[in-house]
Amino acid sequence: MGLRIGVDVGGTFTDLCMFDDASRSLHMAKVPSLPDSPDKAVINGVQRLFSGSKFRPEDVTLFVHGTTIATNSIIEYKGATVGLLVTQGFRDVLHIVRQDRPKLYDYFAQHPKPLVPRRHTYEIRERVLFDGQVKTTLDEARTRRLLRQIRKAGEVEILAVCLLHAYANPVHEIRLRELINEELPRMKVSLSSDILPEIKEYERTITTVVNAYVLPTMSTYLSQLKKRMADAKISSDLYVMQSSGGVMTAATAVEKSVHTVLSGPAAGALAAMWMGRKAGFEDLICIDMGGTSADVCLIRAGKLAYSKESVVAGHVIKLPTIDINSVGAGGGSIAWVDSGGALQVGPASAGAHPGPACYRRGGKQPTVTDANLVLGRLNPDYILGGEMAVDIDAARRAIDEYIARPLKLTLEQSAEGIIRVVNATMIRGIRRVSVERGYDPREFTLYAFGGGGPVHATTLSAELNIPNVLIPAGAGVGSAMGCIVADFRHDYTQTHIGKLRDFSVQRFQKLFAQLERKALAQMKREGVASDRTVLLRSLDMRYAGQGYELEVPVPAAPLDAQLVRNVELDFRALYRLAYGYEPDDPTEVVTFRVVAVGNLPQLELPSLGESTTNANHAIKGTRLVYFGGDYCQTNIYDGSKLEVGNRWCGPAIIEQRESTTVVLPEQQAIRGRQGEILISNQVN
Repeated sequence: MGLRIGVDVGGTFTDLCMFDDASRSLHMAKVPSLPDSPDKAVINGVQRLFSGSKFRPEDVTLFVHGTTIATNSIIEYKGATVGLLVTQGFRDVLHIVRQDRPKLYDYFAQHPKPLVPRRHTYEIRERVLFDGQVKTTLDEARTRRLLRQIRKAGEVEILAVCLLHAYANPVHEIRLRELINEELPRMKVSLSSDILPEIKEYERTITTVVNAYVLPTMSTYLSQLKKRMADAKISSDLYVMQSSGGVMTAATAVEKSVHTVLSGPAAGALAAMWMGRKAGFEDLICIDMGGTSADVCLIRAGKLAYSKESVVAGHVIKLPTIDINSVGAGGGSIAWVDSGGALQVGPASAGAHPGPACYRRGGKQPTVTDANLVLGRLNPDYILGGEMAVDIDAARRAIDEYIARPLKLTLEQSAEGIIRVVNATMIRGIRRVSVERGYDPREFTLYAFGGGGPVHATTLSAELNIPNVLIPAGAGVGSAMGCIVADFRHDYTQTHIGKLRDFSVQRFQKLFAQLERKALAQMKREGVASDRTVLLRSLDMRYAGQGYELEVPVPAAPLDAQLVRNVELDFRALYRLAYGYEPDDPTEVVTFRVVAVGNLPQLELPSLGESTTNANHAIKGTRLVYFGGDYCQTNIYDGSKLEVGNRWCGPAIIEQRESTTVVLPEQQAIRGRQGEILISNQVN
C-alpha cells in the first residue's frame, strides 16, 4: 500500500504512527496538541515523521484520523444551533428523555441540558403508524409557512428531522427534506431515517440531533485539515475512524458525524486487539491512559465487545460502538482537597493548556504528571525524549501548596496519595468492564498504552492480582496505531417488528437484500473493491411482550426455512445464557442488521531476532524512585536498546520517547518478538 499514517488527536498530545509496507518499518511521533488549532498540530506531527527520513508526503497512500472534535463539542456544549422538526404532539421528547433512573437514590439527579432548546423545536402536522401506514398526510402548506418563519428568524444553523415511526415509512421525512431545500436552500438537514431507522423515539431523536449538532464543526475541521494536507503535499485522501472501529472517508464522516463521537478510544481498542493477537494474547483488559481520561475495554478470545449505544455527557447515542468505559483519570487530572478534607483527583483536567504545573504554561494546580515527576517515575529531562522542558520544582510547589500543607503530609506522601487515588479510579473502570460483567480479571492480561498507561499499569495489575502486563511497541501512540490497522466499516439497520413465525423466507431475503445493496453501494463509493468486502448479517430478537432485544448472528449461507429455524434456536440459547431461563412466549424479530467490512491489506510488523537474556547493556543510569513509602535505587533502561529475550527485574524504569514504563519491585520483565514488554507479577 505504500505509506500509512494514523493520527490521534488527544486533549494533551497528538500522536502519529507511520508504517511503510515495503520496508515494514514503523515510525512514531508525539507532539503537543493545539486546542485552538488541532489541524495544525496534526501537520506539525506529520512534518516530524518525515523529518530526516527518506519518505515524502507524496508517498502516503492511507491517512486515517481519530478525533475528539465531536466529543468535545457535546461535552462543552459548543456545537451548532439546531432546529428540531417533530410530529405534532411530540415537542418535548428531548426533555422527557427516558423513564429509567441512572442514579436510583439521588433525589437531585438531573437530566442533561437538551442540545435543542424548546423554542427551536417545531411541530409538523403528519402521522405515520408503527406499521408504516400513513394516517395523516403531511400538511405541506402549513409546513412551508413554518419553514419561512424559521428562515426569517435566522436562529438555527441546521435542521434535524425526526418524525414518528419514520423508520417504518420515511416518506414524510423525505418530502420534508425536499420542502426544506426549496424554502431554505442553504440549510443542512439530518433525517432520522438516514441516521437511525430504528424504534425507540428518544434514542432515534437524540442520535439524529447529535449528528446535526456536531456536523458543522466536523465539516469545518475536516475541510481545514484537508487543506493543510494539500499544502503539505500529502497525496492520500483523508479517512476518519468511527466509534465502531471502522474507517470511512472524510466526506462520509461529515454526513454521519455522530459516528465519530468515540473515534479515538475506538482506535486504541482496535490496536490492542491486533497487537495482543500478534504477541499471543487473546484475553485482554485494555487501558489507555492519556492526558485527560483513561479508556478501558475488554477483549475475550481475541474479540472486542460492542455496545448498541453509548452515553456522552449524559446524551444517549444509539449506534454500534466498541464497548469502552471512560473515566476521568489522565496525566493532566487535577488533584484537590474537598470540603471534607479528602484527597480527590479529577475529573477536571489541566489539558494541554495550561497543562500540569511542571509544563511552564501557566498551570498552578498539581496533576498526576506532577506527582509522577516528584516520585521519580518520570524523568524531567526526558519528556518527549528531552524535547519538552518541564520544571520539577514547580510540580513540588504545586503539590506542597494544594495537597501537602492542607493535609499535613510530606511531599512524597502527598504525591503517592495522588497516584493511589487516580489508580483507584482506574481500578473501578477495570472492574466495571470485568467483574461487573462476570469476568475474573485474574484470567486476563492487562494491556496498557497511551502516555500514562505504562506508568500505572504494573500497580493496577498488582492490586487486581492480574498476573501479566503487556506493554506494546509504540505504547505511547497506541490509538494512532489502531488507525492504520483498521478496516472500512459501515453499519446498516432497519426495524421491522413481527413474530418470527409470520416472516416468510422471501421476506427475510428481501429485507436483508435491501440493506446489503446499500452497504455495497457505500463501499463502492469509498473505493473498496467488492472482493475485499464482507457482509455480516444479524437480527435483533426478543420474546413477545418484552422491550429489549438480543442480537443474533445470521450465517452468510443462502436463507431457507432451516436456517431461519436455526436462528431461532440460537436466540433461545443466547437468552438462556443471558438470563438463566427460557419463556414459553413466541419469538419476535425487531431489527435487521448488516455490517459491511472492507478489508484493507494487513499490516505486518517484522519479528525481531532473539538476543541474550541479559539487559544490562540497555541500562543508562540509576535514580531514586519512591515505591511503597520509601525511596529505592532503580535502574533506568533505554527502551530503544532493549532486544528480544532481554530479561530484567524490578524496580526498573524503561524510558522511550513516547512513553515510560514502570516495573515495580518483585516484578520481572522480558522483551518480546514484536517489540512488546511483558511484565510478570511472579518472579521465577
